Amino acid sequence: MFAVIGDIDGDEHFRMRIYIAAANGVELVHDEAPVSPRVRAFGSGILWIRRDDSLRPNQLLWWRPGSSRPMVLSDEPDSTRRLELRSVTDDMAILASRGSGDTRHWIISGDDGSIPTRHPLTHRVSDADVAIWKQTVIVLNRPNRIVWGESQDHVLAEAPPGFSAEHLQPSGDALLVTGRANGRQTFWLPVHGPQAVWAAPPAGTMLPAFDSATEQLMFLASSPVHQPQMVTAKVGKKLPLEPTGRASTLCLDAESEDGAMIPITLFLPPGEQTHPLVVHVYGAYGISLEGPFDPFTDDLLARGVAIAYCHIRGGGELGPQWHRQAIGEYRYRTVDDLLACVARLRALPTITADRIIVTAASAGGMTAAAACLRQPTWLRGLHLVHPFIDPLATLTNPASNLASTDWAEYGDPRHNPSIRDLLQRLSPMARIQELPAQSHPLPRAWIRAAERDARADNDAIHRFSQHYRNASVSRHPGHVIQRITPGGHLAGDSTEATEDENTLAHAWMLDVLGAPYELNKPTETVKRSAPTTYAAPDTTRTGYPAEP
Repeated sequence: MFAVIGDIDGDEHFRMRIYIAAANGVELVHDEAPVSPRVRAFGSGILWIRRDDSLRPNQLLWWRPGSSRPMVLSDEPDSTRRLELRSVTDDMAILASRGSGDTRHWIISGDDGSIPTRHPLTHRVSDADVAIWKQTVIVLNRPNRIVWGESQDHVLAEAPPGFSAEHLQPSGDALLVTGRANGRQTFWLPVHGPQAVWAAPPAGTMLPAFDSATEQLMFLASSPVHQPQMVTAKVGKKLPLEPTGRASTLCLDAESEDGAMIPITLFLPPGEQTHPLVVHVYGAYGISLEGPFDPFTDDLLARGVAIAYCHIRGGGELGPQWHRQAIGEYRYRTVDDLLACVARLRALPTITADRIIVTAASAGGMTAAAACLRQPTWLRGLHLVHPFIDPLATLTNPASNLASTDWAEYGDPRHNPSIRDLLQRLSPMARIQELPAQSHPLPRAWIRAAERDARADNDAIHRFSQHYRNASVSRHPGHVIQRITPGGHLAGDSTEATEDENTLAHAWMLDVLGAPYELNKPTETVKRSAPTTYAAPDTTRTGYPAEP
């Protein structure tokens, strides 16, 4: 038997088909959609999670040869919770039900030939991660910062100082813990003690791996100023990384309206001249704003354009509390934080204050658009990709995809008048509809929607684009460009189509910023024979250079 799963149209309605061997080849025995995009062999059958009509993962199912239909092993009736298979081996799995306030875990056990059974953890922890490692259930207790074995009921390790543990990540014979330290993605190898901690470069990412020959831990590390590179991790040593030499890295702070200090990672090209700037922002769902090396970003840096990542509240850069500080009734902080960051960047003597673009996607698009409408003269361009532009309409419609789970992030305006009023004030759609024709000096805009977006409302994006064009003082036909591309929220129909679209948007940015056509030469790059290292940022974060 085998299962095939796919999302042909890019709309995240993943379809799964199960086949078995037959006299003339294979026979289709089960077909359903939508399901979560991971299917696992388990015991004598196949394990997966079914989604409801709003794409909420709500049922755990198991099928084995000879069955007329799959068996429901677990059902989550609470519309604000989502099921997830956290860890799966051949005969044991961890099922998680995630809600706004806690996470519940169950152990799924299933030997060959038997129907899988479900039972809760012996000791329930509301804020924990659970994984299977060497056929043992391992629990990461986040509030108490400990890793312990569920069956032995004893502490295996305590998290190092300054390390905010997030997830367990078994990798072969090793158990890694992912988390945050000093605002960066960080990995900890508990078996080697508190010194076995390695951080990604600023605004960068890492993936762990083990060298099969030497059994040494290695990382594939990358950042906007580091091309992907494999480096060996040594206990107590910083990772040796070679930068591109395109820019120096500065770690700054911006003071938000309530006094909170918001971290900024700024990549500044060499030269005494001032630089145009592209500002990235997200700030939602506890997701950290960081990413791997990107050729388009590298090209901007090569042309003398500075790049800033604003790590506003709502993201996960500084741990779970950073996310919690901008959810529900505190959602307005995302806009305040972004405006504080842009003000800080505009004031830098190395930045050309009237040549700034803000770029954001999905939930970050709501924050970026709201900030732009509050301070339109601060920006020369606004770049939105699949933006969440009309939160009130989405969150008051229970039939909207993901609306039930987004209530935990934004609040539920159906039953909470204060949340409704807040979202009305924050909503880019509500604000743009209030503006008279040709009344505001709105910056040029590139707004992209996807034909089969299962998350963002395409009709809302189209109406926002029309209102934006109408409210803008400029009557130039190219002042607002709306693109509708094949594919869904997360990806296009093909890599080639996605690259073409990104190239068009990149050319638009260069034009808006008036970026030079000639490329800057990289600054001196450290040779591999004398690798550079980077240190964790200083706690003052007042504009010091960060090592690469």
